[in-house]
Amino acid sequence: MKIAETFTSLQGEGHLSGKLMRFIRFAGCAVTQCPLHPTQSNLCDTDWRYREVADPERLANEAADEVGTRGWVCITGGEPLDQPEALARLIAELGRRGLLVNIQTSGTRWVTNPWDWLTVSPKCKPDELVQTFGQELKVVYTGQSDDELRQFYERSKFWNYYLMPLWAGGSHNVAQTIEAVKRLNRTGQPWELTTQAHKWWGVR
Repeated sequence: MKIAETFTSLQGEGHLSGKLMRFIRFAGCAVTQCPLHPTQSNLCDTDWRYREVADPERLANEAADEVGTRGWVCITGGEPLDQPEALARLIAELGRRGLLVNIQTSGTRWVTNPWDWLTVSPKCKPDELVQTFGQELKVVYTGQSDDELRQFYERSKFWNYYLMPLWAGGSHNVAQTIEAVKRLNRTGQPWELTTQAHKWWGVR
């Protein structure tokens, strides 16, 4: 499997924020430019360039050593579903060690692998979202219309709905994101604010 990086840190986003996790970042991403904002090259702040070929068994052993039995592993990217066979092998190895799996995906295709927590951060329009259920939908807020956000909510069935500010060039739009959450809540939509708290904490 082609890997960009592995590291251990605290989850800084969404419902699992604050939990110790082993992060396994798959290299590559089929979404080469986010179709939501085709003129914004800074939307993705993740370096998912290919750096090594890793064995799933080794990665699972390292994860178990780092976070312990029943610890969390976040499989992210890039897009982990771009490597389906490798993803299936990795999840199987993690399961054998009793580890909990958080898959993070763009929602542009079905997730057929088992998971303990599924995070979808859409890289598509609401009517193009394929994975329409899971534990949390996390939308990076860049000024989308309230109507577009409403469509994400009405076309899906997630346990939690989050808006997350965009960090770019050393600045962020937290205040604007909070106002969007307020407007959506007033219409009966259960959106919540999540931040990239790890950046405030000074960890990865």
